[in-house]
Amino acid sequence: MKKRKFKLDRLLIIDIILFILIIAITLTNNILKYGPTGNLPLIIMILSFNVSIGLLIVLAVNKLVKVSKTGFLVFIFYITIISFLYWYFISTVLHFYYGTFLSLGGLYYFIATRTWEAMVVFYIASGFVILSSTFLFYYFSRKYFFKDQLKRVINKKVKTILILTPIFILLIVIIAIPKGEAYEASPLIDFIAQLVLAKEPAIIDINGTKIDEKILDLNIKIKKPNFVFILLESISAERLPLYGYERDTTPNIDDLAKKSIVFNKAYSSSAHSDYAQTAFLSSRYALVDSYRNFFDINYPRKFMWDILKEYNYTTSYISSQDDNWANMINYYNKDTLDLYYYSLSDGKYDYGSGNAKKDYDEHTINKSIQWLNQTLNKSNPFYMYINLQGTHYEYNYPKNNSKFLPDKPSESTTYYSIAEGDYNKSVNAYDNSVYYADKQLGILFDYLQRKNLFKNTIIVISSDHGESFEKRGKNIRHGYGVYEEEVRVPLIIYLPGGKPRIINDRVRHVDVIPTLLDIVKFNSSQEFQGKPMTKNPTTFLMTQNQNFKIGMVKDDIKYMMNMLSYTPEAYNLTEDPEETNNLIKSKKDKRFYYREYGYVLLKWYRCQLKYYAREKWTDGEVIDC
Repeated sequence: MKKRKFKLDRLLIIDIILFILIIAITLTNNILKYGPTGNLPLIIMILSFNVSIGLLIVLAVNKLVKVSKTGFLVFIFYITIISFLYWYFISTVLHFYYGTFLSLGGLYYFIATRTWEAMVVFYIASGFVILSSTFLFYYFSRKYFFKDQLKRVINKKVKTILILTPIFILLIVIIAIPKGEAYEASPLIDFIAQLVLAKEPAIIDINGTKIDEKILDLNIKIKKPNFVFILLESISAERLPLYGYERDTTPNIDDLAKKSIVFNKAYSSSAHSDYAQTAFLSSRYALVDSYRNFFDINYPRKFMWDILKEYNYTTSYISSQDDNWANMINYYNKDTLDLYYYSLSDGKYDYGSGNAKKDYDEHTINKSIQWLNQTLNKSNPFYMYINLQGTHYEYNYPKNNSKFLPDKPSESTTYYSIAEGDYNKSVNAYDNSVYYADKQLGILFDYLQRKNLFKNTIIVISSDHGESFEKRGKNIRHGYGVYEEEVRVPLIIYLPGGKPRIINDRVRHVDVIPTLLDIVKFNSSQEFQGKPMTKNPTTFLMTQNQNFKIGMVKDDIKYMMNMLSYTPEAYNLTEDPEETNNLIKSKKDKRFYYREYGYVLLKWYRCQLKYYAREKWTDGEVIDC
């Protein structure tokens, strides 16, 4: 039987068609935006340069694998190199259109913002391109290179062309790019250029404000007050009536706020739970690695319950959440907690799957009241931390809690997108979950009132981070960026006998615990990165989840940088609170804002990573970022 010949020409044509299809999918709805004066010619030149570099790499690898007699090893060499080159090509295109390289985070972003049909086509086509290209190079290697016929195929002239072509194309690219655009020739070049141009800005006293002037320079008459910390989930300040939201979703929180100190500009440290909650509870940023923090580094940290235990407090941690989420459970010091209780502590849960098995918030409040009943029989003051989770997507609450209808989005709505016609249903579901959480807090407040505990209990209410429905930062929900709706959160502090106040100065989550310890004149900890609240401090923000962004707020300017693409943004929060007008419109703007703000931000970022990478705590050094 005659063997069918391998039709290389057909395979090559299919490859080209599929590659064009992949590029078309990648540039969906964007290709018409760029004409001869846009980025398209630049993309073509850079892709050409990448292709020619790829040929050089293939040539070099052929020389390396030629000595191998095992075809399998040769095939592995090729599929590894071709996969790398292929994804590098795609990432180049994505950089210019989306402002991100296709790293792990960028890949996740790409998947999450596509339709599932496009995603399936993209990955099937990509797999075919990579595999068929591998077979092509493998075939030619076996046919020519492994038979010592290298000279027949690649002579000196061809070699010279292969070596000089990338250099020639690179020169064309450098000459063709206008000088004003040179800093965006690639993200890395742009980043290096900013570092070279930057100088450390002078520390300026803003509006005559003393840098160390405390916001709450108070004394409380109670020597050992009780503490109740309540951390809600995924609630932006702008989503509560207290801060101007039009719906009556939180009557119980509003009533407490009338007797409390309300902070209008409170900022979480992060836009996702595992970083935000841990930073709030330990007054310490969770940024320990340029990739991700899985809480597997055993560095010193202290929690408020650790310190209060030294003052003979009875302590508890009670949460609706599964603390196995992102290994958060490994971070907490549990030895000084009299009760550590989360959703799986009793072996049961109400909803969720994987590491997101949760209890309904009413069960968590009931557990809290049960613990208080046992604790009040003792003479010790108490500390209680409560974490409610019903307001996390998919916004879970039992039946008979639907104040706003309809509240059942279609199955087409996901964490990443809201299907057409589902927006109002999605908002109703969210508002119902907020209403449900507030109802549970009302039960807790009624209990505290009956037990006459308001006279000697400090109550703190906040949220770990916000939630976005408006796609201001190109994404909804949370965990993508450091825009206002993701990081500006409610903060209410009730002090027994204290005068109700509204504070418009910017404050930080990491400063809450040091502030309260300062008010009651308890010892603080050198492990805290926060300090007693001062007026308008430099506020650092981060997300290292679906995207990797860091940011800071200083002088009412928010400066942020995408750490996948090194793309900066800057917003004037006074004039543009919804962050719709990026102040960086040119390379000149970029360099100005980098000098004034980016230098401070990246100095903080490098300080964080350096401390953990070098394990400086082993020499007794305290983090001072």
